Amino acid sequence: MIGGIVALSVVLMALVAVLQSTILQFASIAGVQPDLVLIVLVFIANRNGSLIGQLAGLGAGVVLDVIGLSPLGFFALVYTIVGALYGVTRGKMFVDPVFMPVIFAIVGLVVKGLLGVALAGIFGISGVASRVFSTAYLIELGYTAVLAPVLFGLLKLVGPLQPERRRGERL
Repeated sequence: MIGGIVALSVVLMALVAVLQSTILQFASIAGVQPDLVLIVLVFIANRNGSLIGQLAGLGAGVVLDVIGLSPLGFFALVYTIVGALYGVTRGKMFVDPVFMPVIFAIVGLVVKGLLGVALAGIFGISGVASRVFSTAYLIELGYTAVLAPVLFGLLKLVGPLQPERRRGERL
């Protein structure tokens, strides 16, 4: 069963990455779009653990690297790390329908931004730090935070993304 969750998660992440980089261009606010990939990744990792979070993040990151202008592996590494970090929260936190998705989205975007700045510094990529510390980034934070509870609610309806409960295990 774990193979099915991994496959579904990776395919879903790839589809959301393509959707975000194409269709969502038309739903931008002040030229900024929400990071739906991050929201879906945080949901999957929190529900299914670190391994599935890492694999889903890697899948989405590779798609974003291929269709974007970033160096190959840039987003793959960033989203893999984010997936691993949120996977650690599995079963350790109560995730209410509104407040925690917002907090998860904000913290996830901050972690993604800081990892991006660090990687850009290591590889000599210019312009990333000015993007992360800008008004556009604050708009992205707000836009993503507002959409997080909505996406979490929709993703809860996708049964195969929910882990199976084992006897005595809390989710």
